[in-house]
Amino acid sequence: MGKLTALLIASALAAGERLAVPGGEVVYETAGRGEAVVFLHGAFMDRSSWDQQFAAFAGQFRVVRYDIRPFGESSRPDQPYSVPDDLLRLLEHLGIARAHLVGHSFGGAVAVDFALLHPSRVASLILASASPNGFMPPDDERKRTAGIFAAVKDGDDAIIRAWLQHPMWGASQRRPAVIKAVEASTRRSLGAFRMTFAPYVSLSPPALGRLGEIRVPTLVVVGDQDTPGNRQASDVLAKQIPGAALRVIAGADHALPLGWAEEFNAAALGFIAAARR
Repeated sequence: MGKLTALLIASALAAGERLAVPGGEVVYETAGRGEAVVFLHGAFMDRSSWDQQFAAFAGQFRVVRYDIRPFGESSRPDQPYSVPDDLLRLLEHLGIARAHLVGHSFGGAVAVDFALLHPSRVASLILASASPNGFMPPDDERKRTAGIFAAVKDGDDAIIRAWLQHPMWGASQRRPAVIKAVEASTRRSLGAFRMTFAPYVSLSPPALGRLGEIRVPTLVVVGDQDTPGNRQASDVLAKQIPGAALRVIAGADHALPLGWAEEFNAAALGFIAAARR
């Protein structure tokens, strides 16, 4: 892709389209042509976390990214809903029969659930710093996460401080541009921290006990500076999904697509190219 094309795509990233779904709407963007690649962001972030992938992949693929409800510009549901159902509606709206799913953190769990529910719609999975639904992180990591929600009563800045101080961003804290990108993405989703109920209908039985059912090419990517719980979850995915490959990126923490885009993009593009052969 030429520089002009990249600049034109980048300049259009802020303009999202809207799709009505039961109980609300999702805001999404598309670019490029060819096989579809759908990017699924992490919890309490938004589609901007894929800024360094969206234009880069659009030179070879039809790329899609959207704000998973209740994050970003998409609506906040008033009752629990199925995230894979929203993804299926978006694919059908766009006329996409089959897609490569690239999921970061929570978005990776969504990709796994979708692959279990709709295997014929998935060409491959790339799971970055992801945990399958049903995986339980260590007690100390759960306590740190609970501390973020405890900060809600103290206002937006307190939420952001607690979020950015979480050990999963340890390497990013030493890289101002990366931690600012994480903060910007999260500030657009602060309302989700104040929700009084869990907004998602869980897959039953959960994915953790069903990973052996997945039959699509799968790449698991994790940073060696992510938390022990997140690294353990990636190991589980790589070991239990048949034929899955594991790529560990040196020096990277949980902000893989934002802070280590060059390494992540090379791994993801190479994997998709191999999966297409």
